[in-house]
Amino acid sequence: MQKELLLAIGDDRAASYNLRFLKEVFGNFCDLKLTLFYVTPRKPTWTMDKDNYVPMENGFADYVRHTESKGEKALIDAQRWISEVGGCNGDNVTTKVVHSKKGTARELIDEARDGMYDALLLGRRGFSWFEEVFENSVCHEMLWCDIDFPIWICKRPPDNPRHDVLLCMDGSDASLRMVDHAAYMLADEEKHTFTLFHVAEGFESARAGRIFDEGLALLTENGVKDERIELKMVTSPNVVKAIMKEASDGNYSAVGVGKHGAYSSNNMRGIFPSSVTVQLLRQLTDTALWISK
Repeated sequence: MQKELLLAIGDDRAASYNLRFLKEVFGNFCDLKLTLFYVTPRKPTWTMDKDNYVPMENGFADYVRHTESKGEKALIDAQRWISEVGGCNGDNVTTKVVHSKKGTARELIDEARDGMYDALLLGRRGFSWFEEVFENSVCHEMLWCDIDFPIWICKRPPDNPRHDVLLCMDGSDASLRMVDHAAYMLADEEKHTFTLFHVAEGFESARAGRIFDEGLALLTENGVKDERIELKMVTSPNVVKAIMKEASDGNYSAVGVGKHGAYSSNNMRGIFPSSVTVQLLRQLTDTALWISK
């Protein structure tokens, strides 16, 4: 089945990370159905119409012309990359420009839901701890929204090609959905292996066995062969450090996690991301982060 992906396109260098990631991961890159989506920023200093939450007409036309030209250039550059670097004819590529009325994150969420894409891809440059305190990035903002689709956050591509996916399992439904999603997306990409990874904070071999059995069942249902599957369990009081070490040692293309942890309830707390997910977003530098609802 053809995979359909929504790619957020912007004006900075990080905007190309998602395309570069796809080209490295998918041998059938040109067969992917891609929608290149550019959101013109909403200028926060404008007077807003309190009824519709859109910029008032005064000065709006000039701003639209300016941002529309920027968006068109960014999309043309992305299409050129797909043609010249990716070697594709562009038949599977669609472009969209949206003038933001609700903010970039919300526009992306609405498009991802309306289009029923397999995943939303974002590019993200690295930040220092100091910058993170003050930077309200779209990627970070997205984690705090109520999403019901997978997000791929693509970091700066490393110098050496990577492969394989590390699927972090903590017993949560969200982590199982990530295993199912990764298996569906990469079942036919046989160069990639799937490592089911569990960090035990104490002696819990019986629980780990159940977690792995559930993950193995999902991989099998998606047609992933046994020789492409590996199971790993480590014991550590610091889950993030254990995942970061394995991600570095294994040279993975992506780390997959559930947005909510194993102990998230079904009430409002379930909307918010786990601390593990937030820290991985901030600390992973070269490896893509895949997040499932």
